[in-house]
Amino acid sequence: MKTIIKNTAPLVYVGLAMLLQACSQQEVPGTPSRGIVQIAEDLYRVQDDFHFTVFLVTPEGIILGDPINADAAMWLKGELAERFDVPVRYVLYSHYHWDHASGAQVFDDTATIIGHANMPIALADAIATFPVQVTLVDANGDQKFDREEVSGELAQDFDEIDTNGDGFLDGGEILVDVMLPEVLYTERMTITLGGKTVELIHPGPSHSTDTTVLLFPEQRTIYGVDFLNVQRLAFGFPGDGTLQQWIDSLRAVEALDFDIVSPGHSSVGTKEDLAAYREYFEDLQAVVTDAVDSGTTLADLLSSDVLTDYSDLPNYDPQRDRNIEEAYNLLTQ
Repeated sequence: MKTIIKNTAPLVYVGLAMLLQACSQQEVPGTPSRGIVQIAEDLYRVQDDFHFTVFLVTPEGIILGDPINADAAMWLKGELAERFDVPVRYVLYSHYHWDHASGAQVFDDTATIIGHANMPIALADAIATFPVQVTLVDANGDQKFDREEVSGELAQDFDEIDTNGDGFLDGGEILVDVMLPEVLYTERMTITLGGKTVELIHPGPSHSTDTTVLLFPEQRTIYGVDFLNVQRLAFGFPGDGTLQQWIDSLRAVEALDFDIVSPGHSSVGTKEDLAAYREYFEDLQAVVTDAVDSGTTLADLLSSDVLTDYSDLPNYDPQRDRNIEEAYNLLTQ
């Protein structure tokens, strides 16, 4: 399935409601799909199944967010060549995890690859051990994954990824297509190309220690992955951050000047949606802290009616229990 919108009008001014409706049509659970939707003037959102990235078109070239994976990057390179007469000049990583950062080498002939200064260390550690991912559960703790321990794309492509044929996936095999950044930044970096600007911002540790948020000032849009969601409970939590670090990171992003949120997984939303997501984390912190301080067991907390105000969100089951358990473990450890 492809959803291609070639509208050249600045959609920010056409109406945010129309934009949200168009982008929500991309997110169809269980339906394999790829597509490109315009979300602001010269700014586009790319879908590869349940993964999303963005790119900005300028007269001198394209600034791309995550490559997602090698196969998606090859498809996208063809789509960009067909629709725009300029090459990809920058690839800007959100973080090192394989399901967002794989495939940048597809654009390396024309693009500079940029990531946070923590990315090389985080990537090396993950290769030596294994990536901290919500979709991976190392049940026996051997730092390898057999077929029963993986899900999603890793399960579908298990034999292809298992290059040594030993029946296990290790960090090196999972992250083999993640290319190191050629340029590193620490707190903030500005890219200017063809008269247009993108800012890379490190809000602090959360889902990963090398998290980057992309701010498109003229388009009043931000792009963030895994730690930032719209109308969803958290997944990819806790990752490498504490509960307070997640809240602090979300507050740092919320303080930026934008109207549109384009997450790496959930639907496009508004700044108000991001505020509601941060408020959920604050509610999570409050109820779990109260439970720990009062000596309430995890089992009793899970069986209580805390956080039921969020029961209308589509991933409430089972993420509510997972979030509570992870927050409880963080606070008690």
